[in-house]
Parts: sequence; C-alpha cells; structure tokens
Amino acid sequence: MLKNYIKIALRNIIRQKGYSFINIFGLAIAISCTLLMFLWVQNELSWDSFQKNKDVIYRVEQDQPTSKGAFHVNLTPFPMAPALKVELPEVENSTRYYSPGTILMKYNEKVFYENETRCVDPSFLDMFTYPLIKGNMKSALSKPASMVITEDIAHKYFGNTDPIGKTITLENKYPFTVTGMMQNIPSNTNLKFNILLSFDFIKTIGKYSDRWGYNEITTFIQLNKNANVANVEKKITKMRREHALALNPKTSKIPFNLMPLKDLRFYARFGYDKTVGTIQSIYIYSFLALFILIIACINYMNLSTARAVKRYKEISLRKVVGAERKNIIIQFYTEAIILSFIAVLLSLIFSEFLLPLFNHISGKNFTSQIFFQPYFLVDILIITVVTGIVSGTYPALFLSAFSPIRILREKYQFGSKSSLFRQSLVVFQFALSVMLIVGTIVMLKQLELMRNTKLGYDKEQLIYLPLNSETKNSYSILKEKLEKDPEILDVSGTLQIPTNMSANGGGAEWDGKDPNFNPVIGYAAVDYDYFKTMKIQLVGGRTFSRLFATDSTKAVIVNQALAKMIDNQSVVGRKFSWGNDNTIIGVIKDFNYLNIKRGIEPLAIYLDPKEVNYAVVRLSAGNVAESLEHVKQIWHKTYPAFPFEYKFFDENFAEMFKADEQIMSIFSYAAIFAII
Repeated sequence: MLKNYIKIALRNIIRQKGYSFINIFGLAIAISCTLLMFLWVQNELSWDSFQKNKDVIYRVEQDQPTSKGAFHVNLTPFPMAPALKVELPEVENSTRYYSPGTILMKYNEKVFYENETRCVDPSFLDMFTYPLIKGNMKSALSKPASMVITEDIAHKYFGNTDPIGKTITLENKYPFTVTGMMQNIPSNTNLKFNILLSFDFIKTIGKYSDRWGYNEITTFIQLNKNANVANVEKKITKMRREHALALNPKTSKIPFNLMPLKDLRFYARFGYDKTVGTIQSIYIYSFLALFILIIACINYMNLSTARAVKRYKEISLRKVVGAERKNIIIQFYTEAIILSFIAVLLSLIFSEFLLPLFNHISGKNFTSQIFFQPYFLVDILIITVVTGIVSGTYPALFLSAFSPIRILREKYQFGSKSSLFRQSLVVFQFALSVMLIVGTIVMLKQLELMRNTKLGYDKEQLIYLPLNSETKNSYSILKEKLEKDPEILDVSGTLQIPTNMSANGGGAEWDGKDPNFNPVIGYAAVDYDYFKTMKIQLVGGRTFSRLFATDSTKAVIVNQALAKMIDNQSVVGRKFSWGNDNTIIGVIKDFNYLNIKRGIEPLAIYLDPKEVNYAVVRLSAGNVAESLEHVKQIWHKTYPAFPFEYKFFDENFAEMFKADEQIMSIFSYAAIFAII
C-alpha cells in the first residue's frame, strides 16, 4: 500500500512540474535558513557541554547596592577561593582565574605578545575538563614557575619538538618551564585561553592583594552534588562580611550569588544590565527560522488548495471505487513528505553555498562536514517529517472532505469558510514578512543612531599601544621621542584600555554626601596631556599640570555625571576622598569611556604617569599611514627587542556593534528569503 502511495505521489509531482518547482524551491530556501540557524542555536547550547563537572561548577558573583539599583560584578577578592574551600563544607574544590593582560614571551629568537594567558590554581585542571596530551594533570601547575600550553602554542614556539621541559621567558626576566601540553581549547567554551600559568605569577609581578574589599579576580567553585545553592550563597555573603567588616562596613553588606557554569553563556550579567548573555539571540534566531519555515508551509497549503479543482475527479473516483477518507489523507501526507524530502536534499546544496556567508554574518566557523554529523542528520529527518506534516495537514483534510456525488455533478464550489481560512493564511504570511522587514529597518536605524552618537572625544587618527612591564618602565622616554616627531600630534597614556575603563567601586566620600548613599563610581588613572590628546572638552577648573606638584597625589578630575551627583553647582575645589583625600581641580565633558550601550556613568580621573599601561597617540591627519610608520620606527629604536603592536580606536568602536550587526544582517537576509 505504501509503495502505491509513493508511486502516485511521484507521478503527481512529475506531472505538475511548475507547481512542484515552486513548492520545492520555496521549501528548500526555508529549510536552508532553518538548518543554518539551528546550527547556530545548537552551537550556542553546546557551550561548555564537554565539561564533566558542568552541573556543579559555579562562578562567584556579587550585587553591589547603589542608588540606581544593584550593580552586578563578576569579580571577587584574591583570598576568597582558597577560603571558600576551607571554610564551607559544601565547596569540594575552588580555583582562581585571572588574566594578567598582554605578556611578552620569548623562546630563543622567537618573541611574541600573548593575550590569552591565564593564571590559575593547580585545582583548575581537576575542576575543568581540558585533557593533557603530555604532562601530569595532578602536578602540571603545582610548582611556582610552571606553565601549561595548548598544541597551537607548542607548535608556535617549538615546532614539532617535545615542549615538555622547555623554558619560555616572560617579560624578559621570568623563566617558566613547560610542564604540560593540552588539546586546543574548543571554541564553544566561556573560558578562553592558550596558556595557563601557576597562580604565583600574580604575586611575582606584584598584582596580588590580600584585601577582602578589593575585587579583581574570577572565582570558580565546585559544589558537592547535594549542596543547596541558595544556602551556599548566604554562607559566602556571611563569610565575606566577616572578613571585610573591619575594612569597610559598607562593602561588607554586599550579597554574593552563584552563576552556574552551564548558564554562563546564556545569562551572564554585568553592571546594571539584566543580562549580556546570548539567550535573547538564541530566541531571535529560533523565531526567525520558525517564521520562514511557516511562511513556506503556508505557501504549500495555499497552492495545494488553489489547484484542488484539478484533483476533484481523481478524489471522487477513488472514493467511488472504495477508498476511505483516511486513504486520501495518507496520500496527501505522502505527497507533502516526499516534496519536503526533495526540498531538504536541495536545501543541503543551498546550505553548502550559503555556509561561508552565514559564517561571516554569525561569526562562527562551521564547515560542510557538520552536515554529516549524527545529530545534524537527526535534525534533518525531524525537519523533513514536521514540514511535510505541517504543510500537508490542511490540504489533506480539506481535499479528502469533498463529496464525490457533488464533484461528479460539477456542482462543487469552495465554501466561504474555506476561502476565509486561505485568505487568513495569506494575511498571516504577509504579516510575518512585514514583521521581519520592519524589524530589520528598526535595527538598522538603531545601529545608525549608536554609530552616530557623539563620543565626547575625537576617535579619528587615534591609536593606543599596549605596554608590558619592560616597556612600561621606559614609557616617558617613548613619549618624549614621539612628541618630537612632527607627524605625531599628541601623546599621553592611561592605566586601562582607553575605550573600556571598567575599573569601579563604592566607598567614595565628599562633603555633604548622604551617609546611606553608596554609588558605584568609575576610576581611571592617566598621564599628563590625556584630555588634550583625546580632545575631551574641559568645562570647569583646569587639567593636570606639571606646574602643580600635588596633582599626582592630591588632585582629581571628574566628569559631568559625577559632578552632578556631587552637587548641581560648581564642584571645583571640593574635597573628594576615595582611599586618599583629594581635591577636585576640574570637570570634563562627559565622554564614552565604556561600551556605548552602557551609557555614561560617573568617573573620577587621577594623575599617575607611572601606572600607564597603554600609550595613546594622535597621528597627523594628513597621512595616517606615514605617521603610523613614524611611530613604528620610534618604537623599534626605543624597544628593539619588543614587537610593535597597536590598535585604532575606530577598531574598538566597531567591535562594540559586532553582535548587533550580526543580528541585523540575519534579519535582513531573513526578510529577503521571506519575500522569496
């Protein structure tokens, strides 16, 4: 019987070539989009799924109470991780995870800057699943100057030779021994690194602090399987309160919470944002795929019912010779599923051609091999059957309900209910398409608005150069040489990446401040001439000057947001203490020192040329390439042993909108395919 259904279905498909082509092509386009978007969704849902302890590993976080609500922070004090393991019986293991920034690494004549370096406790390899190809998992990070590297890093420095026992020198003065080589880190993980260093390196470079009020490091804990997460959160809050109470009674009231590792990708939070994770993007991609597939299925329904008159007599004759309604229904379902199957095969070809474009838009790196993975083949089978059933249901039920007597007498006409239903489907199709088009236009306008937002500084011809411990010590010499070059307009420096000054905290005091008011305030340390180099406007008072010796110890400059928080009137000359007693000497116009989406928050800026980690250089507008070459030559003359690296402010600015541009592009293509 099934063989007969398939034979009749194939005959009808071949006989109605135009109709079949429209349906197959439409379904193939829709299924291609669906498959590609489901690839993205499945990849997102698979993040850290390879971690054996993913269900019991948590990141320790905190909510700092402020006047604007809770300010969410993902960092903790340095001593917290070991203290949690000792003091809380529910904590089976713990580790610290810290990025020391850009590190210069050297082996023989090979010298590179490495950005994906992390300092961790030895327990890190016990908690997380990063298998070692060479070395002992238990002891690889137990010694102070030990290092674990990935396969790529091993090949980069040592070629095809065995890396174990080799020595890499960090910052030209810290020799580290390679004690382990791990597999390359999967792309679908929240922990991105190429090199693991013993945690003691933080103490070696002087960045460790035993203060419980100083949040600088990420803490991960592994709980017992029967542990109550809510109770553990309360215990962490209480423990931290006891340790920090003597330091700062206000900060000791901060509640701590735990973020499951398996949810980190989807629901990660920072600052005042409710979420910065990808869960919203997952919903968007899923709904887009569903919308396009529904539109294609409705096409099939409408085309099938529109050509129903051509099959009236076929259906009637089959009923007359004894076919039951269920036989007619099965026949139409069979045709729909076969059409769907052919469309799926065609969609795989479309997907192969669209894959490079999709990778470019989505930021993924899928290959055509993924189409042959077992889980993907299961997806294809499910989509084939579901599409066939959904698209074939209405035609099957509608056509199988015809009365053979009325049809043979040629008196059958579409009922008003049938016409209304089909018209509703068409309206629904157009509604979905219009939603996609309008959504694309709205996102485009929103993106243009953000791109055209005034930053408060001039980002054109502006670059920054990362400094390490060696080059940092000679920053003043570099600055002096750069300032003498006519192709370079201005030079200054800053403690943090100038486009992302994320350091902040509470506890600031000023005259007239409400004792119960504890805002989170941003912190920045800069060199002389910073505001001139950035072209940030001064609206009151003065900037830092070498004529005033106390500027490096007793002065602070605030932005308008902080000035307004302190007092709507003039704040120049007011006392402002935050660890040290300072005087406000100037007010600058608000500028975006964080991601533009976060808006402008209160900021206090101090003078500290010795703490410059990034040199900021404004190039000549006439010939940027030539000016950049001058900077490069001066760098090599000043630091002949160090590679030259730089980044344009424009690049950082563009990166802020990368995720939005991806979603907008997906919406645009989805709208195009919906129209097709």
